[in-house]
Amino acid sequence: MTDFAAADGQPKLAAPSGLIYRDRNETSLPLLVLGSVIAISEALHLVWGGNAAQGFLPDWQTAAIITISFAALWLVYWRRAANCGMTRPPGFGLAALIGLAAMLPPFVVTLIYAGPFLPFGLGLAAAGLRLRNPKLTWWALIVGGIGVFEGFFGITNRLPTALWAPWEHPAIYLALGLLTVLGGIFFRARERRVAR
Repeated sequence: MTDFAAADGQPKLAAPSGLIYRDRNETSLPLLVLGSVIAISEALHLVWGGNAAQGFLPDWQTAAIITISFAALWLVYWRRAANCGMTRPPGFGLAALIGLAAMLPPFVVTLIYAGPFLPFGLGLAAAGLRLRNPKLTWWALIVGGIGVFEGFFGITNRLPTALWAPWEHPAIYLALGLLTVLGGIFFRARERRVAR
């Protein structure tokens, strides 16, 4: 059984049964896409405003777009693998299924409390584990964990009531989305350096 590096999009022979496609942008592209979805959604939520009672609807919409993004990533990598005549691990397909399950009864109730970082964190962690990509897995656990913690009002709840404002919750989500975009930019630069 041979194992080669996948930094330049070259195949990785994982088992005698076949070649598994590995993409050199496997870390940066998901972070850029998912971070952009969260950042844009939360920026719009901040601009349009809304109170805590209306917060569920933007969180549900963001979770739906995250799920669509996972499906799009799965399709992009599946097509690239098919064009090379290789197979693709079901990482992002599994992430899309997790996102879809989070939006269906009875699990949709968790979005009220955990927000869109529940499908983000669980989906990205599942994709990272299936792809054996520790960067994606750790990003999902740390950033997704902070987002879920905030979803349960873990950060804003620590402020005195007099200082709490309705914009703080989406502002923290926006910061996590921008942090994810910056992480994608950082990993894209590293992937380009390795490819040279």
